[in-house]
Amino acid sequence: RLWASGLAKGDKFDVGGPSATLLGALRRLDPVSEGATALVPGAGRAYDALALAASGFARVVALELSPSACDAAKREIEASGHPRAASVEVCCGDFFRHTGAYDLVWDCTFLCALDPSVRERWAAAHRSLLKPQGRLLTAIFPIDASRPDGSGPPFPLSLDLLRRLLHPAGLHAVEVRETLPASEQHRPGGFSGEAETALAVWAIGGLGGGGGGNGGLGGGGDG
Repeated sequence: RLWASGLAKGDKFDVGGPSATLLGALRRLDPVSEGATALVPGAGRAYDALALAASGFARVVALELSPSACDAAKREIEASGHPRAASVEVCCGDFFRHTGAYDLVWDCTFLCALDPSVRERWAAAHRSLLKPQGRLLTAIFPIDASRPDGSGPPFPLSLDLLRRLLHPAGLHAVEVRETLPASEQHRPGGFSGEAETALAVWAIGGLGGGGGGNGGLGGGGDG
């Protein structure tokens, strides 16, 4: 509905550029191997998809349900003039019906926008979209203990909530950063609250799920 009524750059949940949380994660990312693929569900204007392409991913799918959002993403990609812009593919479709196998999936302000009734489906879908040694990166935002769980969207999130959702789906944390510096906090353009951001990286089977992969960012996991 927001996209259909018009959404300006830097307004409401639109950051106006790549998420600072993603940029911080990319600085710690293992070298991206040739031909690596990435998915960004709820990609908006595809700022983050462009950042992933710029970091070396050969194909990045920017997935959006809203045709208006898809059109805005295509315009943003074209206007960027980035030499890697051709690596970003805008896909207009339903995340829960999307198929593919990716080395990296970046989930940022996607889960928090979904109705809580579909959270288990969200977790299962992420598991099905990862390659065996792929990584799911999640920006856990907004973390706001002052808000009741059912208040949203955006619905408040927590690391414990994501563990409860992703563990049954077979995904376990291989890196958790609960305290991010101010320079890596996710801040949508229309955000004026005190919510914090955490970052977690998930793999199939956790530390036993097979090696580094393109999402290996180091750090401690669930164990």
